[in-house]
Amino acid sequence: MIPVYNESDIIESVVVHLLSQGIQLVILDNGSTDGSFESCSRFLGRGVSSLEQLATDRLDFDLLIAKLYEMALKQRPDWVLLSAADEFLESPYAHLSLQGAIELEDRGGYNMVQFNNFEFWPTEKDENSHESDVRKRLKYYTFNDNLQFRAWKACPGITVTGTVGHYPIFPDKVKVRIPRTKYVLRHYRIRSYQHGLRKVFSERLPRYSSEERRKGRHVHYDNFRQEKQFFIINSENLNKYVEDGKWIAKKTFDWTWGVEGKSWAQPPKSQLSVKIANRLPLVARAWKKTFLKKRTLSQTSN
Repeated sequence: MIPVYNESDIIESVVVHLLSQGIQLVILDNGSTDGSFESCSRFLGRGVSSLEQLATDRLDFDLLIAKLYEMALKQRPDWVLLSAADEFLESPYAHLSLQGAIELEDRGGYNMVQFNNFEFWPTEKDENSHESDVRKRLKYYTFNDNLQFRAWKACPGITVTGTVGHYPIFPDKVKVRIPRTKYVLRHYRIRSYQHGLRKVFSERLPRYSSEERRKGRHVHYDNFRQEKQFFIINSENLNKYVEDGKWIAKKTFDWTWGVEGKSWAQPPKSQLSVKIANRLPLVARAWKKTFLKKRTLSQTSN
């Protein structure tokens, strides 16, 4: 399942990648205006089983994923995967495709797969590159999280809404079994300074629904400004990937707290704050929520 909104520079690569991994696709376009829908339509009947449009003024993720899941179930799948239009889901086993890896887990009696989320960012070393393949152009990343349960065995009664796509909720009678080996999610949310400006300030922040914001969702761009350093990250803060299958699952840079070493709260972020975010995520999230509330109240009073 892939939801799409204005990702024409990357969506074709994502589709080709998943098809090469043996994954059948259903795609829902949220009203793209940049040719994303047309790019996807070229694969209809060639691995893309269903392609629909559902244009909305606001980004309502629960609505989109509910529709996508409905589309997916019509294909009578054994397993279901959820991929954003700017993500590459990969098998952790060098000798197995994504399809083959999931079939292996299925034979082992598992019914959900967990992914490590590695966030790739533009840096000073690649911002002027003309390489069209984003995986070759952007080489620097940080581990972000592993709250990404993006593949699960289809069964009646699963709920896919309410968790912002991070994981499905199985019915009480079904025991969830997850293999210890985590899969790979390569995320390219910002691909250049110009892309970042458009995505954050035109295509995301103005489109988030007030209802979902009240639920505490979609806060990760609230600290962003239009200065270049918010989108082009110092490579020294990141890890370099050399396509060797070896990943560093340690957060070296928390882009949601700020950029270039600055946090939402002053003074500048220390290494201690990163350690707290890694080891005590509930404390970190509570701190972020409190600061956001104070920041909103301050802006309102001003």
